[in-house]
Amino acid sequence: MFRYSFYFAADQKVEFEVDEAALSASAEPCGPLPEWLRLDTFRCACCTLPAGEDRPCPAALSIQPVVEAFADRISHEQVRVAVEVDDLHVEATMANQNAARSIIGLQLALSACPILGKLRPMAVYHLPFGSRDHTVFRYLGMYLISQYLRKLDGNDPDWDLEGLRALFANIHDVNEKLADRIRAASERDAAVNSLVFLDTFAHAVEIDLFTSLTKLKPLFAPLLAD
Repeated sequence: MFRYSFYFAADQKVEFEVDEAALSASAEPCGPLPEWLRLDTFRCACCTLPAGEDRPCPAALSIQPVVEAFADRISHEQVRVAVEVDDLHVEATMANQNAARSIIGLQLALSACPILGKLRPMAVYHLPFGSRDHTVFRYLGMYLISQYLRKLDGNDPDWDLEGLRALFANIHDVNEKLADRIRAASERDAAVNSLVFLDTFAHAVEIDLFTSLTKLKPLFAPLLAD
């Protein structure tokens, strides 16, 4: 269980608990289904879910409480945020958009979105406020483990990472549509900028993914020596 606590000015506090063992999109929408949550309103080109007028987008639904909490927040304003998981406690002060990015990324990876749900291992082993280098290593580890498991199941593994490239293209598509949704739901820019920042971060990670293996090779020298 992850607990994110945001401490704003004037002693305002917002807290979220995220269960990594459950789908965060399994809950019902908070109140009547608003337009920005409807699946068909800002439907992604890569979406494989059946259409339906009253069907919510599972990715948007997973972050609804966070989007509404940050709807009237300005992106550059500072907030103190504390994250607790098991015996780990991480605390930092940062801009609203950066603080929201961390929990939004966690929630999206736990959603029932058929694209972002592929990042579920990243969510279960979530690293709050992880750096670009940490995130690159985790993406590579996640994908290569998945390909080894494919091999054990008798399927062809993708050691060339072509599937990872395709996944990032779809993630970018989803993030763009989610940003449109959040713009429709927010009065100010903290929530939408957090999503834009998340997508920019993901794009930077994508660029690094396919150059980092060479940079990482010296670290694995003892393992490669045999």
